[in-house]
Amino acid sequence: MNSPRALLCLLSGITLLTMGCQPSAPVGSSAKSAAAELPKVVTVKPERKTLVQRTEQPGQIEAFRTTPILAKVAGYVERMHVDIGDRVQGPKLDADGKVIEPGQLLVELQAPELDGEFQQKRAMVEQADAEVEQAEAAVKVARSAQSSAVANVDESQAGLQRVEAMYQRWKSEFDRVQELAASKAVTQKLADETEQQFKSADAARSETAAKVRSATAKQQEAVTGIEKAQADLKAIKARAGVARADQDRVAALCDYLKIRAPFSGVITARNIDQGVLVQPARSGSETPLFMLVQAHDVRLFVSVPDSDAVLVEPGRNATVKVPALGAKTFTGRVTRTGWALQAGTRTLNCEIDVPNPDGVLRPGMYAHVELVVAEAENALALPKAAVIVVDGKSACMTVSADGVVSQKLVEVGLRTGTDVQITSGLDGDEDVISANPAAFKDGQRVTKAVPQPSPK
Repeated sequence: MNSPRALLCLLSGITLLTMGCQPSAPVGSSAKSAAAELPKVVTVKPERKTLVQRTEQPGQIEAFRTTPILAKVAGYVERMHVDIGDRVQGPKLDADGKVIEPGQLLVELQAPELDGEFQQKRAMVEQADAEVEQAEAAVKVARSAQSSAVANVDESQAGLQRVEAMYQRWKSEFDRVQELAASKAVTQKLADETEQQFKSADAARSETAAKVRSATAKQQEAVTGIEKAQADLKAIKARAGVARADQDRVAALCDYLKIRAPFSGVITARNIDQGVLVQPARSGSETPLFMLVQAHDVRLFVSVPDSDAVLVEPGRNATVKVPALGAKTFTGRVTRTGWALQAGTRTLNCEIDVPNPDGVLRPGMYAHVELVVAEAENALALPKAAVIVVDGKSACMTVSADGVVSQKLVEVGLRTGTDVQITSGLDGDEDVISANPAAFKDGQRVTKAVPQPSPK
């Protein structure tokens, strides 16, 4: 009775009874299981907002002007009026930019040989001025001689007219007496006397004509004398001008013995002491007497990467943070750029001017510069994580109402720290995957989680 075949049949019957007692699976359970297996994605919708693109770069504060004060002429330091750390005043200018008051005196040099040369040049100028006066007097004398010569010519011509009239009278008388003498109406003695008077009048006429020619020659000589005197005066005036220019040259060198501030600023270095012999500088690389800086406005030089370089223009606002001054910030403005990028670094050199009326910012300080490079109002924006690059083009992954992923190519504009401007490719109603969109493919089915607003 207890054979193996009977035992096997008993076990098979028990198994069938057990399977028949299990409940059957409900209809639709496989569909729910499939939905649960679809990946969930977080989506956002593009938003309209104002985007401001900034770039933050390190920089170093520099003085607006830094000038080494050098000597033009040799001399001994006679007096020093400033020292390191002193604030000095530059020259005062009028509305036309002309100096109406010189800059503050910094140091006085002494050069006795230069003073002696100036005295010599001044004496030469005085001598030249005296020669000019003498030449002017000679011109006056020549003009007086000309006037006298003209008067002599006039007098000689008047005498010539007088003797010419006398000549004509005695010629007529001589002709008349000759006719009377031929008819024996008068005596021969009267005829001879008349002839002598006629010859005397003729001789007087020739003599007076010679005097006229002599006076005319003297008049011409007087004119030549005036021309010579005027030429001499011109030459002497030219020599006087040369002497005066030479005096001015030495006077200018003497002025260099008093070294003044070219602009208002602070003395940051002093390299001389009283009594030291100062030599004239042959180049700007020599050790200066003083170093003068102007820091009422300071400059920052920053290098902007090529991705932002095309957006940087003069007039852009900049925020300057100096770590040494804690959380204090300063505002400045881009005043000029190098326009061309540096070949080695692919960066654009920018210069930013920052007002520094209180002198808080000092040359040499390290600073961080936050530069506004572009701004767009009412821009359509997405979070930066929602935009990917596919085959060199910008794209984003959208999810339709039935959960199908679709890749859309977009054009991007400004980029901020959190957002990207979408200039084309979206109309603003799409649901865009905001987290790890590169992990999804076009046409893939997903489940949308609760939409999250884009971070602001």
